[in-house]
Amino acid sequence: MDVVVRKSVVEGEATPPPSKSYTHRALIAASLSPFARVQNPLISEDTLATLNACRSIGAAASRSKDGFSVEGVQNIRAKGYIYAANSGTTLRLFLGILSLSTSPRYVVLDGDSSLRKRPNHQLATTLNRLGSDIIGDEEYRAPLWVRGVIKGDYVEIAAKSSQFISSLLFALPLARGDSVLKVISTKSKPYIDITLHVLEESGIEVEREDFNFYIPGGQMYSLRSFSVPSDFSSASYLIAAGLLAGDVRILNMFESKQGDQKIVDIAREMGGSVKWDKEKGEIRAQKSELEGVEVDAADIPDLVPTIAVLAAVARGKTRIFNAEHLRIKEIDRIEGIYSNLRALGVEVEKKEDGLVITGKGRIEGGTVDSFGDHRMALAFSLLGLVSERGVVVRNAEAISVSFPNYFDILKSLGADLQ
Repeated sequence: MDVVVRKSVVEGEATPPPSKSYTHRALIAASLSPFARVQNPLISEDTLATLNACRSIGAAASRSKDGFSVEGVQNIRAKGYIYAANSGTTLRLFLGILSLSTSPRYVVLDGDSSLRKRPNHQLATTLNRLGSDIIGDEEYRAPLWVRGVIKGDYVEIAAKSSQFISSLLFALPLARGDSVLKVISTKSKPYIDITLHVLEESGIEVEREDFNFYIPGGQMYSLRSFSVPSDFSSASYLIAAGLLAGDVRILNMFESKQGDQKIVDIAREMGGSVKWDKEKGEIRAQKSELEGVEVDAADIPDLVPTIAVLAAVARGKTRIFNAEHLRIKEIDRIEGIYSNLRALGVEVEKKEDGLVITGKGRIEGGTVDSFGDHRMALAFSLLGLVSERGVVVRNAEAISVSFPNYFDILKSLGADLQ
């Protein structure tokens, strides 16, 4: 599906979808608890992949008026084939969960062509040292054959992805024996905070000292109810729409553990008019003259496409660094952003760990591609709002992964798109 976005003025209010990261984790915690309700979940391709994986380990989930009611499992006996689609979170968190399976049979954990390119070596080899049996290629890319059972122990890991840490944090409380998890290095640290928040709500004890985690084994999950907050990654596109082309109020935006809340500070640093009433949960973003900034993206990789789009129209240079983990996302996002900016005539230099973007102040228009990555389609469609000739977004259906009704919301705000 191709979408064309033309120069527009956008005004009004919108509510972003619930957090994808919280939804994944809440569904897993619910599936490991006796009975829990997950309220206000995100319903998208990625989260449905996690829901199906939860069912594959024996959890029973039924749709309720405001979310899901989940009857969980105490003894994991998994079998068969689990398809994680394009969701790296599903695959990686379930590598840990399936390493607790008491079934002697292997489970095949697989994904689409994009997910099959993503390495999982550090996580898989760590789980194997703890007693699991994971079979794959040298980088442990999907498909993977997995069976348990891990035991608690001392673990050191230098993780390219925080998802590896979250996987261990979900699994080790259920292992026999206590564990010490020492994280030597990782990226996207706020996602670990999200995991710890859900674990705490589930009655799981984890003692933390900086990035050393002390985890008693033999615990039981006891999540009862969890309401998923709105997603700041998704809200970033609506904030950017207001900054580029009008006056947008974003509703239901309350504080949480999401690192992507930093979009408010970054937008302000660029000169953007962004007001956040935390008590009301309302963010207002208004059209602004933007300036280039320096952004350390170590903990906010999902904001980089949005920041790059704002940088394209800002005065001066924007340097995005510490973002090398973008190269192992759904696509190599550094290459994807570079390619799309070049296609629109924006001056950009790519680095191994990021990008240097020299804003044009105006966008003539052109054609960009999602490359099958939802964040490419979501972010680059915004440049059509300020383009002279419009922007065509190829393969725009990728938005269904995290923000299925995005184009409907843009249109309701006044965007000229088809």
